[in-house]
Amino acid sequence: EEGKGMLFVFDTPGRYGFWMKDMSFSLDILWINEDGIVVEIERAVTPQSYPKTYINASPAKYVLEVNAGEAEKRGLFIGSKVKIIE
Repeated sequence: EEGKGMLFVFDTPGRYGFWMKDMSFSLDILWINEDGIVVEIERAVTPQSYPKTYINASPAKYVLEVNAGEAEKRGLFIGSKVKIIE
């Protein structure tokens, strides 16, 4: 659904890989550190990219998956500050 996504919350900051197995639409994947700063973005990752795994270089505590194009639409880029309410 537009404007919605899936948030993954990890116990500790680290490197977390994601792939597009069994997906039917493209996603933007955002890795976010414990301070709420976007540390990495993969934009418009397609289901056809499977089995490639996308993994962050900088530690992240959260990963947000949204529809492809949503990150740009919302003006999100590496260094953006986001508010996460658990």
